[in-house]
This record gives sequence, structure tokens and C-alpha cells, in this order.
Amino acid sequence: MNFYNENRYKAMKKTLETMYIPEPSAEEPIEIDENALFTFAAWGDPQIFHGTETRIRNFAAACKDIANMRGRLDAIAILGDVAEMGAECEYKIAAELLNSVSDKFGDFLCVTGNHDIRRRNYARQRGVFRDFVLSVKGGIFENHSGGYYFSKDYPRCRFILMGSDTNSFEGTYINSAQRKWLEKEITEAEKQGKTAFVLNHQTLKWTNGLPVTWGGNGKWRGSIGIQSDKIREIFERHNNVVFITGHLHYGFSIYNFEDCGCFKALSVPTVGVVNHGSVSDDSQGYIVSLYEDKIVIRARLHAEGKWLDKKLPGAYIECKINK
Repeated sequence: MNFYNENRYKAMKKTLETMYIPEPSAEEPIEIDENALFTFAAWGDPQIFHGTETRIRNFAAACKDIANMRGRLDAIAILGDVAEMGAECEYKIAAELLNSVSDKFGDFLCVTGNHDIRRRNYARQRGVFRDFVLSVKGGIFENHSGGYYFSKDYPRCRFILMGSDTNSFEGTYINSAQRKWLEKEITEAEKQGKTAFVLNHQTLKWTNGLPVTWGGNGKWRGSIGIQSDKIREIFERHNNVVFITGHLHYGFSIYNFEDCGCFKALSVPTVGVVNHGSVSDDSQGYIVSLYEDKIVIRARLHAEGKWLDKKLPGAYIECKINK
């Protein structure tokens, strides 16, 4: 790290060591169902920032909740915006917190968000992001044609990680090469009878409550952007896709899960920054379990160490797997 990042890191580290971090309850821990074929945590938008301690505290509380769990996750997936400014010092803090509970998960899967790459040289930032992911125990990162996108195969599912092909300010630009790759990956997973978990920072337009969940503004705001329709067309040609995204900063609600017929869309609240909506608690996330014939998605209030009441919207989602 350069002088600027080193000093910022030292300040953040000191803050982390002295700040109050909520102690999640150990009375209602996450328990791994042995009947599940694959279980992972889905977290959105830590946005670790050297300018505020709130996000560090929330992310640290989520890690404490993971430390209290019974069993071991197959993976933790973060849906982008790990670092507010995309700075090395911010990534280093995030990596240290994840590594403190690395005995509780297998692989670490992470996609870029707009905050991770905007306002920075694209090629250089790819290296910074790669180094962060690989600094976390179990971190998976592969270059594909010089981009951020790649896949990770498991016996019963495939994770397909998308990433912007430019450092756009808010959206995700998915070029034709990545779109062809995406279709190929989904097709292969479908032929093998696997569920395709497709991870991206932004969701599709008109899904997951857009534009309401983005302040009611704009035709494209809050979504992937101008490639949204093209990505949706790919999903609609298959029956095995679960599209998981972050970016909206919207707490558990009726908008988190949308059954779009041939594909499902899951929007994950933030684990770091403030969540909007009626459930605005800090440090929210989903625990996703894949079974032989269904997927179960449970809403977790990590800072409190408890599940959201099943009666509330977005708290407990069960959907059949399309074959």
C-alpha cells in the first residue's frame, strides 16, 4: 500500500480495535441443515469506508454472527460495493474481518460493485480487487478475457459471477463477449441439471421493486443499465437461473424476491450501509440453502443474531427449482 492507504489503514484498524461492536445473540444461531446440498450467506454492500465507523461496525457484527453459527457455510457471497472508495486500506479491513471467521465458510465469492471500480483505472483496479479476494481464505478469482467475470462449479450448482466491463459510475456495462459467455455458462449448468446462481451487483430494470426501491427515479436507475433487456432475454431462455444482486440498499420487504417464471430474482439488503424501507435494521443478509427440489432463503438480522420474523415480507422464501 502507498503512504496514503497505509495511514488510512492504521486509523481504521485503531478505530476497529476501540469501537463498540454489537454482540449478536448466541441464543438463535445460524444452524446448517445437513439435508441441504449447498448453503451460503448472501451479503450486499459492506461499503467499508475510512470516513465512518458505522459500516465497519456493521460488517464486524455480521462476522461475529457467523462466528457464533453451528456448522459451516459452503460459501459467503458478497454482491459488490465492498469498499466505498475502492481503496486498498478499505479492502484490507474487510479481508481481516472475513479471515477472522474463515473457519466458518468454505469459499469466498465476490463480484464488483460500482463503488469498487468507478473513478479508477479499470485495469489497475482489477488487480486491486483480485488481490483483495485472494487475500481472504477461500477466495476465488479468475480472469476471463481481462474482465471481472468467471464461474465456479460445484456438484449441484454453478456460481456465475458477472462484472462490469467498464468503470461506469452507477450501472454495469456488460459487453457482447460477456453476454455470450453468460449464455454458455447457464446452458452448460442446465445440461448438467445444476442450479445457476448468477451474481451481479445491480438487478434488472422493473424487477425487485424498481423504480420504487431506488427512490422512484428513472427508467434505468438502480438497474444494470442499457444491457438490462439483453440480460433478461438470456435468463428467459433457461429454467435454472437464480439472479442474486445488491445495490438497492433496501431492507427486507416484499421486493427482495421476485419469481419471474423461468428465472428468480433475489435482491439482498446491505450488510454495511443503511437499509431503506420499513425494516431498516443494520447488518442484514440472507442465508440460502439449496435442496434437491427447492431453495430456501432466510432473512438474517446479523447484528442482533436472529432471524427476521417469518410473518414479515421477505423473511422466509421457498421456491421450487425449475428443471
